[in-house]
This record gives sequence, C-alpha cells and structure tokens, in this order.
Amino acid sequence: MIFTRLSKASSTSSALALAMILGATGTAATVALEQPAFAQKKKKKDAKADAKNYSKEFIAVYQPVAEQVNGGSPDWNAISAQRAAVVAAVQTEDDRMVAGNLVYSIGNNLNDRSLQLEGVELMLASGKVAAESQGQYNLLAGQLAYNADDYPKARTYLMKAVELGATESQPEGLVAESYFSEENYKAGLDYLASAIAAREAAGEAVNEQWVRRGLQMSYNNQMKAELTDFAQLFIKHFPTQQNWGEVVAITAYGGGWQNPEILDLMRLARDADALRDERMYADYIDSADYRRLPGEVAAVINEGYTKGTLKRTDTYVSEIFGMATDRAKTDRADLSGILTGARGASDLRTVMTGADLALSYGDYAAAETLYTKALGLAGVNSDLARTRLGIAQLEQGKSAEAIESFNAVAGQRAAIAKLWAIYAEQQGGM
Repeated sequence: MIFTRLSKASSTSSALALAMILGATGTAATVALEQPAFAQKKKKKDAKADAKNYSKEFIAVYQPVAEQVNGGSPDWNAISAQRAAVVAAVQTEDDRMVAGNLVYSIGNNLNDRSLQLEGVELMLASGKVAAESQGQYNLLAGQLAYNADDYPKARTYLMKAVELGATESQPEGLVAESYFSEENYKAGLDYLASAIAAREAAGEAVNEQWVRRGLQMSYNNQMKAELTDFAQLFIKHFPTQQNWGEVVAITAYGGGWQNPEILDLMRLARDADALRDERMYADYIDSADYRRLPGEVAAVINEGYTKGTLKRTDTYVSEIFGMATDRAKTDRADLSGILTGARGASDLRTVMTGADLALSYGDYAAAETLYTKALGLAGVNSDLARTRLGIAQLEQGKSAEAIESFNAVAGQRAAIAKLWAIYAEQQGGM
C-alpha cells in the first residue's frame, strides 16, 4: 500500500479482502486481508463525487508518517510510536477513515491484533466504509474482538455483520461461542437454535457443526430441554445410520429415563439399524427384561451375535439368551390365547399385556388394535400407549397414522415420540 500526500480535495478508493475460517468448535482463525488503499487516481469525472474533507491539522501530522511508510524499509515500530498523535489530530470523518487505515496497517505489519481492531473500529466509526463493504468490516472487527476475549464487543460486530448479510464465513457460530466462553450456555444455545431456524426458514443448508456443537454443549451441561431440541435438529437434517445411533445414545444417556422409556429408545435404534455398541445392546436387554418380553430379548441378542457386537463368550449375555429362548417357546405357544383374551378383556392390565406381547413378537396389527383399546380405558398411561401405538402403525407401513400418534404424545415421553415421528417421516418419504 502506498500512502500519498493528502489534500482536502483528494480522492480515495478502498478494497478489503477477508478470508475467515471457523473451525468445528467455532474458534476463529487468523485473518488474511488486503489493505484498504487510499488516494488512488480516479477518472476526472468522478472527482467531484469523491471529494474528501481532510483537515489541515490532520494532514500536517499524517503526511510525515505517510512518507515513512512509503520509504524503502519502513520502521513499523517507529511508525507505531506516532500512531497516537495521528489519531489525536483527527477532526473530520475522512481524517478518521485514513487514520484507521494507517492504524490497521501498523497492527498488521507488527502482528498486533489490538491495533488491527482499533484501526477497523476507526474506519467503521468514520461512516466512510462503502455500503457493500460494511458487513465485511464488521465481520473482521468481530473476529478480532473475539480473539481479544472481548466477547460483548465481538457479538456487537458479528451480529451487525449477520444483519448486513455477511454470512459466508457463518459468523453465527462465533456469536454462540462468545456466549459459551462466558459460560452463558443458555444464551449460546438459544442463539444457535435461532440461527438454525433462520437458515431453515430461508430454505438454506444448516451448518452441521452448529448442531453438533449444540448437542455437545447441552449434553455437557445437562440441559435436557436443549439436548432434546438439538438431537431432533441433528437427526432431522443429517439422518445417517451412525447419527441415529449417536442421537439415541445421547438422548438415552441424558438422564431421567426409566426402563420403559429406554426400551422404546432402543427399539428406535434397532429399527434404524443403529445399535452401535455393547452398552446399547445391554440397555436393550435389561429394559426389555427376558421375564416380560423374552422373544424380543432373544431376538436382539441373536442379532448382536450375528453382527459380532455381542460376544458369545460373555457369560451374562449367554445366560440371558438361554433363559429368554426357553421362555419365548412358552409365550409363543400361548400367544394366540393371550391375544384373544386381551381383545375381549375390559381391564387395562390384560389389554396392555396383550398389546406389549403382540408388539414384541411382531404382530403389529394386533398391537395396534389393543393399544387403541387401552387408550379408552381408565388409568391408562396414554403417552406410553400412544408411543407404542405409533410404533405398531409404523411397522405396518402406516407412516401418516404413526406420525399422528407420535405427535399426540405429551409430557416427558414427547422427546422420544418426536424422534420416532422424525424417523417415520423419513421412512415415509415425507
């Protein structure tokens, strides 16, 4: 960059090229930029429109510094020592713009981010930054403030950059990180959620790292409501087999669930072919309980053996497998009579026992009928019954009916049912 002699009528043009990269955790990388260039030649017809108002006092202080900059080997430390005098001499907004450019250049050459930030702030405060560059300048100021651990200031500039449409480096992630750095996890997660919602509303792709970061922070800080929201966002936008396993595990191990809820979460993982490790198989086996649902337990263990996830040398699992297999033989022999009795029963326990057995053994039509009947009986756990009704409907290919059942689930189970509803939408191509 060349600093030339200024006059009150001299012309100027500037260009600021930025390259910012946000990593997966939202930390900021170093900025590479081309310096704003001042006092370049313009066509004569543009001179009037570009006329600048530099004060005589500022020119007197600035010009000797510009000559030092233009020397063969500028001494940037010596130039920096004159920075305060140049800034103090500012009287007009054009003075401020040029002073900011100088201060930024000093900071850039001395690798001093505080001076870089001071320079960008001066340029922004001058009101002389071109409208089309305002977003980029605010983005740069926000990143520099973030690197200086000045998180409130960083947010001010970054949010302004977003407002102005400077979203190519996705500064929303850095805004969230500024809250996390202050241990204000709620605000950070809320901001991430709103940024994701804005992308969804605009029909734009959602940044996977934002969602992963939201999952991580809500899980680490035991924020169950936020964990539920980000788990749903994650699997809605990135529904791979591996991700289904991650979401079910994160939800299941987020705390507060009893065996009936764990069972329906593990059923979801199994349906998505996402039972990924021994722990998930063990939780499935324990929550199903070979004494209540022996056929399902035996089937799950056999699948684990086939996939190599469960070891046949594990004596605990092999013992459960043997007992479940024996009990399942008796159940299957009695299943038809049990289901007939449940269809004709008026007490909730008999009906629910029949419904659970039918679901466990894959008689989904019978399960649908019995769960529907149970919902009309006094004392029913309607959220549990509706969850399992939805599962029975989905297994029959009734995606729309299943989604309706899942969406009717309230209370604590709503989080589980919502995951099933998302899965049903994906299975039904909705």
